[in-house]
Amino acid sequence: MNGVFSLIKKTALACAVLLALALAPGVPWAAQKGGAKAPAAPAPASPAPAAAPAPLPEPPAPVWPEGPAGDAARAFAAGDIARARAIWEKLAEEGDGQAMNNLGVLYDQGQGVEPDVGRALHWFAKAAEAGNASGMSNYGRMLEQGRGMEANPAEAARWFDLAARQGQPEAQYNLGFLYEHGRGVPRDDAAAAAWYSRAASQRQREALGRLGHFYRVGRGVAVNPQRASLLLYAAAMEGLPAAIEELRLMAPEGQPPAVLFGQKLDTATRAGMREALHKAGATPRSEDASKICDTYDASRVVPGATEMAVCYGRGKDARLAFIKIDYPAPDKAQAEAILKMVEGRFGTPAAGEGEDSRLWNLGSTLVATQYAPTHGQMSLMYMVPAVYHETRGAR
Repeated sequence: MNGVFSLIKKTALACAVLLALALAPGVPWAAQKGGAKAPAAPAPASPAPAAAPAPLPEPPAPVWPEGPAGDAARAFAAGDIARARAIWEKLAEEGDGQAMNNLGVLYDQGQGVEPDVGRALHWFAKAAEAGNASGMSNYGRMLEQGRGMEANPAEAARWFDLAARQGQPEAQYNLGFLYEHGRGVPRDDAAAAAWYSRAASQRQREALGRLGHFYRVGRGVAVNPQRASLLLYAAAMEGLPAAIEELRLMAPEGQPPAVLFGQKLDTATRAGMREALHKAGATPRSEDASKICDTYDASRVVPGATEMAVCYGRGKDARLAFIKIDYPAPDKAQAEAILKMVEGRFGTPAAGEGEDSRLWNLGSTLVATQYAPTHGQMSLMYMVPAVYHETRGAR
């Protein structure tokens, strides 16, 4: 089911990348140069100011550094934090800025050690002085929040700026946050939008949400409901509550709840969906409670379709996360016929990308189509953002 996840995210995330290239005024192009370097360990970078740390997007597969840094990263990933810390301490003594930052994260979050703000601040400051972008961003976060020292938003902005110009996505988001709220820098919506755009191009969740809001209300950028929908969609798929709520507010008035097989999708559970599908005559191909997705031969319950995946979140209730229905579409004409069928049911889409992707906002549920000409397939997807993010990394 790996293809299901990447396909669902493709539309919004590709749009976010394109938006980042349309630079808003107020920030030099130099900030675009270079990408954020992957950290030497799976330690989270800085979160939004005054917010809890947000997890980094999960990579398709770990790519470990060479040598001791790779040994530490593998140990950390395996839960052997004591070994990882020992290696990072040795590397830090040798001047490794990433190791210094990673030690700061351990003390900041109390992973394998007692939480210690003083030691966290010490290591973040050392990492920042060594030129490590994540260290700069985390040190800026401590300055902005006043953790371990007196708050200094202006100095925090300086460190965020240094890290942001190295492509560090959390620093880019944090700098946008400061410009949006006028903390340590003059309030400047155009500059905030520009930094949010750069962070959004790297799939930074909060930046996707804030940039989507800016496009919705016209702060620092021209009002663009389609771009707003796509960016908020991308953030909602990452589980950002503010984006989920904003999409709900953007849904057309009087929009009825999404119902399929007699089940209201935003409250449906695995038990209820299975019972409804069995009653409808769907032929199961796989119904395994240890996996997030049940699969069915869709031909008997969805005219013209071949396969259907019904996927769920975590917990004993296993709420519905999304449904993906595949239709054969050997040519563009067949794909357009399927699209017209969907438009006949849901009306004009809220957003789209090129000729192959469309998105409908039903409030608590989103509907999307994706045409894959190389595979001769059209996919129709029903997604519940409040649950979908729980499927990330699951199989």
